Amino acid sequence: MRVVVVDDASADATAAVARSLGAEVVESSGPPDGWAGKTHAMHLGVQAAQDEEWLLFVDADVTCTPDLVGRLVATAVELGADLVSSAGRGTGPAWWFLLPAFNTLVFEGSPPDGRGPTALAVGHCVLVRRVSFDAAGGWEELAGTHADDVGLGTLIRDSGGVVRFVDASMLLTTSGIDTLADCWRSLRKSIQPASREMFGPWGRPLLLVAGLLHLAYGLVPVLRWRSPWSWLAWFAQAVSHREYVRRVGQPEISAVLAPLSWATIGVFLVDCALRPGAQWKDRRVG
Repeated sequence: MRVVVVDDASADATAAVARSLGAEVVESSGPPDGWAGKTHAMHLGVQAAQDEEWLLFVDADVTCTPDLVGRLVATAVELGADLVSSAGRGTGPAWWFLLPAFNTLVFEGSPPDGRGPTALAVGHCVLVRRVSFDAAGGWEELAGTHADDVGLGTLIRDSGGVVRFVDASMLLTTSGIDTLADCWRSLRKSIQPASREMFGPWGRPLLLVAGLLHLAYGLVPVLRWRSPWSWLAWFAQAVSHREYVRRVGQPEISAVLAPLSWATIGVFLVDCALRPGAQWKDRRVG
């Protein structure tokens, strides 16, 4: 197994720390025109690992257990998959308040079996078979995208590969989106460019409509709490919320807040529609 760290113009000691721990370091001054930052960084990492059978992409704020790689490869072989992906696990209010509704929304459009309009993958952890990656065109095919995870999953799927989303959250922890503010910024830097790439000038109007609908979806059970139908709607939202937090090790009692979680996601989508541009790690994205 080889570990390649791409130091994408960081302002700290990333390169020195990585080298001291035995990793290969590829240094970059940032992406050229036509490339998104993360996609270009991963492209440089792939170029440094020319002869590997499998490629595993993980974010800088993800911590992996020692057996993650072996288990992912074994899972991919067992499923006959060309790409497998998993989300990490974190702590903090974002995981039991914002993410349950948001990820339910994502999974509805991109189910784990890869057969939706887009194929689900999460940038925390993406393992792909090298021959399938090269045959699909690699990161060069997705140079300008900011939705690199779903983009790669969909590219591999549409090139004839098998894509599966698996639960390896017990083997991954991530610290980048634990606070509500960090999670909000992280989701913004993904959703805003992705909506623009997918829908062009219709992206912002669609985000606005979706936001208002989800705001109503969350608030109606609360505002009309005396109606038995509102209690039924509240219960239905709480069931999916509880299933998500149970799987990622978060407090199940948070399910009672499910309507407020959906309403907050509505506010988030409206914010993405009305306030263009996103910041992440002190850099402008998109």
